[in-house]
Amino acid sequence: MVAVSTKRKRIRTKFAKHEISKSLIYEEYDGKPMYYRGYKDVLNQLKTLEEIMGESDTQAIIIGVFMKFLLRNLDEDKYFVMTNEVGFHLKKRSNISSDIVIYDKATLQNHVLKDRYFEIPPLAVIEVDIQADTADFGVTELDYYGLKTKKLLDFGVGEVIWFFSGIKQQFIARKGQDGIISDWDRNVTLLGEYQFALANLLQKEGFKL
Repeated sequence: MVAVSTKRKRIRTKFAKHEISKSLIYEEYDGKPMYYRGYKDVLNQLKTLEEIMGESDTQAIIIGVFMKFLLRNLDEDKYFVMTNEVGFHLKKRSNISSDIVIYDKATLQNHVLKDRYFEIPPLAVIEVDIQADTADFGVTELDYYGLKTKKLLDFGVGEVIWFFSGIKQQFIARKGQDGIISDWDRNVTLLGEYQFALANLLQKEGFKL
């Protein structure tokens, strides 16, 4: 019997900065890049860029259900809602993105389009879980939530709402107020006038997460 040798693909865990494509950068904080979760799998040719950039099924369902609520209930003459990783340019070499944003419609109508990230803050930002590799950035996931929330509020965002699917909780932060953590079944007031409970929205659509 002839022995056949097979070479096992060497999986790398560390990469020089010049080896990492800019397309793998999820966000940038003061010039320091934060990469998409799973970026090393792309560099090791185990996954494609599209595979790590896409939303999970859980994330997509939550965003879809919440978008339906917003489009049905918000005053369309007053507010404009956008989704799909809307980008913000906070300052030089600081760029972040968000799942759902709500702008004052008049503000957007007066905005000159430049085919770049927004440099004007929205009224509200809604985030569902994360797609970032926080470990290689040097922070915990909890630290990342705090960092991103603070950057958004300092940018001028009125309120930031996080939904965490793993623990079924939500975090609401507003400028000059203490943050509030609660379960999904608790009501949240959005823009000072719209109330909802994510658990109820999901149940109404027939989803049990």
